[in-house]
Amino acid sequence: MDLPVAVKALSKLLQLGLTVYEAVTVEGFDTKELATLPALTDLLGELKAGERSLDMEALHLGVITRCFGHALRRHWAFNESMVPRGLRLFMSKEERKRADEIDVRMNLATEDLKELGRPGDLTAGVGAWRHAGALSSGPLATPYYRVLWRAFTDPKLEDGEAGTPPLIDLGETGRLQFEGYFLLAYHQVLSTSAGQPLQSYLERLAGDYRRDLLRELFIKDMAAWNERHTFGNIERHDRRPDDPIPFMPLGQMYVQPDARLGGEGKKQEHEEERSAPVLELVERLLGEQKKNVLVIKADFGMGKSLTSRTLAQRWARRFLNGQTPSPELVLPVYIRCADDLPDEGFDLEQTVRRAWMRQAEDLGLPLKVDDKALSPPGQEQRAIFLFDGLDEVILGERRLESFFKRLREQASDRHHFIVFSRPGALPGDQELKNIPVLELRPWSDEQSAQWLGKWRELRGGGPDLQELKKRKLNEFSGTPILLFMVAQTWSQQSTEVDTRLAALYERFFWQIAKGKHEADRDEHPNIAEASSELREHLARKKLLFEEAGAPDAMLWLMGRVAWEATKLEQHQMLEPLRKAKVLMKRDIENLIVGELEVERDASDTINTIQVGLLLTMQAHLRSNAASQILFGHKSFREYLVARYWADRMKALARARERDWDVLEKPLLGGRLLSREDRTFDFLMEMLNGAPLPEHPHSPFGLDQRECDALLDWAQSRFDSEEQQDPSSNRHPALRDDRRPWFREAALAIGSRLRGSQGLSIQDKLSVRSMLAWFWLMRIGPIIVAPKAQWKEALLSENTLRGADFHGANLEGVHFTNSSFSIIGNDGLRSNFAGATLDRAIMVRVRLEGADFEKASLKSVNLSEAILTDALLVEANLERANLDHARLMAAHLIGANLTRAELTFADLRYANLEEAVLTDTVLFGADLSYAFLRKASLEGADLCEANLHDASLEGANLRRALYDMSTKWPEGFDPVAAGAILQK
Repeated sequence: MDLPVAVKALSKLLQLGLTVYEAVTVEGFDTKELATLPALTDLLGELKAGERSLDMEALHLGVITRCFGHALRRHWAFNESMVPRGLRLFMSKEERKRADEIDVRMNLATEDLKELGRPGDLTAGVGAWRHAGALSSGPLATPYYRVLWRAFTDPKLEDGEAGTPPLIDLGETGRLQFEGYFLLAYHQVLSTSAGQPLQSYLERLAGDYRRDLLRELFIKDMAAWNERHTFGNIERHDRRPDDPIPFMPLGQMYVQPDARLGGEGKKQEHEEERSAPVLELVERLLGEQKKNVLVIKADFGMGKSLTSRTLAQRWARRFLNGQTPSPELVLPVYIRCADDLPDEGFDLEQTVRRAWMRQAEDLGLPLKVDDKALSPPGQEQRAIFLFDGLDEVILGERRLESFFKRLREQASDRHHFIVFSRPGALPGDQELKNIPVLELRPWSDEQSAQWLGKWRELRGGGPDLQELKKRKLNEFSGTPILLFMVAQTWSQQSTEVDTRLAALYERFFWQIAKGKHEADRDEHPNIAEASSELREHLARKKLLFEEAGAPDAMLWLMGRVAWEATKLEQHQMLEPLRKAKVLMKRDIENLIVGELEVERDASDTINTIQVGLLLTMQAHLRSNAASQILFGHKSFREYLVARYWADRMKALARARERDWDVLEKPLLGGRLLSREDRTFDFLMEMLNGAPLPEHPHSPFGLDQRECDALLDWAQSRFDSEEQQDPSSNRHPALRDDRRPWFREAALAIGSRLRGSQGLSIQDKLSVRSMLAWFWLMRIGPIIVAPKAQWKEALLSENTLRGADFHGANLEGVHFTNSSFSIIGNDGLRSNFAGATLDRAIMVRVRLEGADFEKASLKSVNLSEAILTDALLVEANLERANLDHARLMAAHLIGANLTRAELTFADLRYANLEEAVLTDTVLFGADLSYAFLRKASLEGADLCEANLHDASLEGANLRRALYDMSTKWPEGFDPVAAGAILQK
């Protein structure tokens, strides 16, 4: 075949690729394109593999050429004149020069390709080997792609004129971007009906070809994450042009936080805690033997996800640039827990398949979860699995423990795991035994100043650290998300700015809502009009004041939608074996039509409200219009949920009692309280704080009359034992009841509200009726009941972990066999500080780490109770029964144990400095290594007690009884200390 014919055939395919912009429109090869294949076959020459193989190689060359043109088109998507197409008659002079350059390079490529197809010049067998290699290698490694790449990047063919950009920009990420576009188009063409024969042939020839191709695509995509937006990990061209938040590339804005090693990872308890850059710590720990599972924990907004994505991006780049065989390079697998963990029990293979299926879908490559190309890395491949956002998944205690057990079982010297989570979502120390736990530290002033410098460079202005300190906003500077919100709202702040956390979030969302509304009036008048219609509609339904503006309406709907998303996700807590529910765009439509009673035939209005809502909420859709709603940051949703609840609480406080049922109906069916987020804290800060003068319609602040009315509501709803299923009008079975979550919330709100004296109970079983549902559903209740008046309540045989009873009156309460143990890895303690528990029955209760500081426990029965590490500082335990109680390492400084019974109690390592143990029975108690400095043991019964190595400096043992079985510290003279030998 003549060279001009070959050039014409390949140029035609390249131009067809240039014509296609959106990858999703690639439909394979039409009849005109297929007509070029004979010419390509002739070009390649006669190969020994046979006629059928030769056709497939020609088809492969055609696909690669067309996809190369497609990648070139996307590479210059924002400057189409760089890759002109069509008739030269309609081109400018510069465009014709560019088109001529493309023709010259295609001539060069065709000459090189023709050389590849001359088997007569090759030794026997090499032609067949080259043929197989051209088909079975990754597309970027084929001789066809290499020839095109060399031709289009050869600097010798440039015209030499200054300022003329090359055909392929080989800047820092130019090559990765181009290859990503090419691979995406290539995979899509092979997925079409016209490409299926080639794909089938490649699969038969190469076996794991598609799998390796897909992994290569993922790695190349991941390697470019440093160019993605900090929020949502979206590409620059996917960002809305009217977004009030600037595009913030991860690589440009990320400031590495420090971390410290805690928990089982510390060598000694007394070891000084040292911080180091988190990426450095991770690398060091993974390099140590048997450190195959790591946990990185931090509170909200501290940079967990950004660190996770940065690690994934760095390992991806190393994989691409490595010089050793692929199995010896670390393959990163990024898992977004909220989307990728299976609904049933944790299974690593299914988790990886779901994660890669999601990533493929994000790239526009729909695959089934059982596709062979999604098979997880085998043991021959080094891999690291990053689980981002474990706290965003409701696993339950048993599934959580099982999750970490399975990780330990799957970990090896070739497969490592890193889990990122808030502290409250982690299991206890026992379940994390031998797993290093890294805690991210707040940013230092230097790190905060570094980020602010990046922000000013990005925005062309903004605050510095000293200006933050002048406005007393520096307390937010240590938390990355808060520092961002301060910087974003800086121009709207006054010198007398409100420094409450909730006020900062309100300013942020108000600026977003107001800015969007003003921009929409000019750029999207239909959206602005829909926002105004929403305001009028909410005002008519008395969900907003008449004076409220369109931004107020959008903020109200944002909160309502955030609460709906939370409720849907919580179904997984109730039905763990069913598929998790997530908020979709259609759910917003159903809410607007159903609850707000907007006319369904007003489809344009509904659609524009939805669009405006998504833009304002800083949320985005995963793919198409029916896809899942994703929030920009988890704390954004937490604040919006709290805002909606605050709005409903203010409405209830102003309403008549007969209207309560209607106002609170949307609140049913979901759980307000959670140990993993700050929703409740935000809510109480809004209700108990002062109003915001600059935003008078924000749900901040209750006057005294409203506080009193809301307390009445909370007591009423906590008292109510009726069952209710918000999804049905029928009388529900106990398992379908959703009021227990509502009662739990009412108790917490009424107990923490400003001026509250605590909620009381109607009878001894009031609380137990609520707890029965939690026991049935195997969900741990969250009891927030400071100052509660629960005298003689019957609460035995319950699990009340982390309960808050500080200042409560629990006189005579029954807690036998109940558990208040520490949960999670954050040292959360059940709180009884200052509470009254006189005569309480607490036999065999688990109270590890519980706080009883200054509590009254007179005549309490704590026999066989577990009080390891409990805080009993200055507690009154007069006449308490602590027989066989486990008080190892308990803090009893200044406690009053007069006439208490501690027979055979375990007090090893306990601190009893200045404690009063007058006439206390310590018969058979173990006080070895206990600290009894200045303690009063006057008249105490120490027969058979073990005080070996106890610290008794300054202790008063006058009239204390001991016998020959009593063990004293070496060299200690009990008689000299005033003790009496019992004969």
